[in-house]
Amino acid sequence: AKFAVEAVKNAAADEKAQRTLAKTIENTTGATRKQIDAVEDWITKVSLAKGVTDDELRPAFARLTRSTKDVEESQKLLNLALDISSATGKPLEGIANALGKAYDGNTQALGRLGLGVDQNILKSKDFDAAYVSLRKTFKGFSEQEANTFEGKLNRLKIAFDEGKETVGSYILTAITPL
Repeated sequence: AKFAVEAVKNAAADEKAQRTLAKTIENTTGATRKQIDAVEDWITKVSLAKGVTDDELRPAFARLTRSTKDVEESQKLLNLALDISSATGKPLEGIANALGKAYDGNTQALGRLGLGVDQNILKSKDFDAAYVSLRKTFKGFSEQEANTFEGKLNRLKIAFDEGKETVGSYILTAITPL
């Protein structure tokens, strides 16, 4: 019974987070339902592969999408944010926020994170140059961390939690008519 209650609560919270992200993507990119579903599938795959919860990925992705107004660009930047977060231990949401601000022209947000981006790049507000610099410095960190023992345990826990959410959604579907 405790498992079922927790599963239903998790499923309801996940559904709300999915709706919020879907509306953000729809409003900023004009994406179709099929495209939004593809983003959700991608987030699930990234979550299971990198050992980062979808509850962390969705707000970060939404933030990047509000800046880029492009799903593919947001995916590229979220992958970079995952690498930076893994390498530095800084929260994913904060990294995504700084990348979004930099994309919008405020590269000083990246400077405040202390990521080692050359001051001349930051002053020039050249996001592409900042991206190249960050990619060179942090490429591959999230994959490396996902394949450590701790990373594998995180991935297993996330897979279990996703299963619990699935069970909860089935329970919600079954009791909704009642």
